Amino acid sequence: MISTLITVRLRMDTPGGVTAPETLSDVDNVLPLRRDTAGRPHLPGTTVAGSLRAHCATYEELRPEETLFGMADETERIPSSIQVLGTRYLGDADGIVRHRTAIDRERGAPANTMLHGVTVLPAGTEFDIVLRWDNPDRREEPFLRALQQWRPRLGRGASHDAGRCTVVGLGHRSYDLTTVEDLHAWLHLQFPDDYPAPEPLAEPQRPPEPDYDIAFEIVGGLHISAGEPSAHESSEEPLVNRALRSDGRFVVPGSTLKGILRSRAEYVCRVVGAEVCTNHQCGECHPCRLFGYGGESRNARRAKIAVADSVIANATSELRTHVAIDRFTGGARDQLLYTDEVVTAGQFRLRIYALEPLDDLDRLLIDVVLTDLHDGLVGIGGRTTAGLGTVRITSEWTRPDLTTLADRLNGETAA
Repeated sequence: MISTLITVRLRMDTPGGVTAPETLSDVDNVLPLRRDTAGRPHLPGTTVAGSLRAHCATYEELRPEETLFGMADETERIPSSIQVLGTRYLGDADGIVRHRTAIDRERGAPANTMLHGVTVLPAGTEFDIVLRWDNPDRREEPFLRALQQWRPRLGRGASHDAGRCTVVGLGHRSYDLTTVEDLHAWLHLQFPDDYPAPEPLAEPQRPPEPDYDIAFEIVGGLHISAGEPSAHESSEEPLVNRALRSDGRFVVPGSTLKGILRSRAEYVCRVVGAEVCTNHQCGECHPCRLFGYGGESRNARRAKIAVADSVIANATSELRTHVAIDRFTGGARDQLLYTDEVVTAGQFRLRIYALEPLDDLDRLLIDVVLTDLHDGLVGIGGRTTAGLGTVRITSEWTRPDLTTLADRLNGETAA
């Protein structure tokens, strides 16, 4: 009997992690990371197995994947030949909390009472994954090559580019358990010292190329709230609603950009009379198929695209103080002075990665939203009805021909 142990080292290129919603506290509404019994961030083997199976299914030389990763249906059950023995967290970070809010489908603006937090691990976090394959067949070498090309998106938020990982190391060793030497070594294995050490890849993976890479500049100021107001240096001054930062730099989250794209795409469908749902759960309308959906009576499906966070370059900011207006007197209301931190100038890039092949209608729907952003018909972030959030495309860009959009969207609905 031959047993092969494989160690894969993954590095997270973008912040992310597997969360544990069952431990969510109602007090702070922050989704925590999944952790092991020692309190360390944990990457479940089920998450690894599912992603690895989907990756290997794209390789003709690894088929049928049922004999590698098992099958369970009403007529036949096949155990998985490749086992995920476990994962090991190599970092020391405890996770950081990122606040976000849902986008109102009708207004295209942040929804009220939907502020929540998600705990993520920082980019650069590494995990070791240990696999075992008993009596590997002719697919062993193709499988090892496929591992080197594996680029999983693990955990929550794949559609806004969270948890994107790269394989940075690979090690493997086979044990012939019919020999005394290998059997003795096998019986005395201790994790992690005696397991195959991952060696750096001979050809490191290249970063994926985005399907859309559009440069924008801020025209009318931008305010994306960090989630909680901070106290001013002087206690006599009002609280300041700080703009969102990542590693000290102003950032436009991928979740915000994806929410704007979806909200405006749904608006376009409603305007031209195409089918569109109101709760992003039908799974039938085009926005659901492009941006993903979740439902109670059917399986959820992730988006076809991932929209990455975008750091604002050459950013300048200022504090703007406002006061609420009394609806009855028309004058300023007492004790309702507040201050927003606004990014008044800067540039950022909208990067969209295709997680599945995009058809022409998918691209046309994205293009019409980009056009509306450029024309100032829709804004980004908060206070868009008060002049903020206007941006303009500055990269080379061809305005799409939208004369057939209505017919194509309605034609698809009829089909």
